[in-house]
Amino acid sequence: MNPAAAMAPGTPLTPRLVAEGLAVAFDGRTVLGDASLAVRPGAIAVLEGPSGCGKSTFLRMLAGLTEPLRGRRLLDGEDALAMRPEVWRRRVAYVFQQPPMFDGTVADNLRAGPKLAGRSLAKADVEALARRVGLDAALLDRAARSLSGGEQMRVAIARALANDPGVLLLDEPTAALDPASAATVLGLVRDLAGEGVSVVVVTHSREHAEALGGTRYVVADGRIDPRPEDPCTP
Repeated sequence: MNPAAAMAPGTPLTPRLVAEGLAVAFDGRTVLGDASLAVRPGAIAVLEGPSGCGKSTFLRMLAGLTEPLRGRRLLDGEDALAMRPEVWRRRVAYVFQQPPMFDGTVADNLRAGPKLAGRSLAKADVEALARRVGLDAALLDRAARSLSGGEQMRVAIARALANDPGVLLLDEPTAALDPASAATVLGLVRDLAGEGVSVVVVTHSREHAEALGGTRYVVADGRIDPRPEDPCTP
């Protein structure tokens, strides 16, 4: 299929992230055979489907954590194979469903990504990251593992944002959260898209998919297609 694009009003027409015909198999079973998607700057693409249909696997392929059997991934027109893996993973940031917190404080966690890339974040930069995801600056000196589930998810998103990615991939970001924490995370995702970040979200919750807005897709039969009730922008 031709990749379908999700777009927020006023965003450029050119997709930022494109997946074309990605395929993967495990133990001889084809999980995805022809998975394609295109997401523009500032757009939210929501992937839905039953357990085992390949939603999370597709997200891992987009992140460069699982290599496809065939197909290609493009970021701003550049093929993933032409880019160093660590560069791709900084620009296409992946947040796990239950993101691990590193040893140390929240501030240590936010500094982790840039530190691996040879950069250091000033205190003001760390505080700005915390504000961006709605975390109180008073939490920066707390042990990251002592926070609630909703706070840890926001730490994980801020940690990903520390490398200034153009794309944010979220695997079931609200699955283990109480309703209030889930609503906070959903609002954060919408705000990030409003800032121009391209977001791809996997969710099992129809309610949360509707709350996110954007374009909703169904993952089934090895493919990714827009939900029938949603318009598809060619």
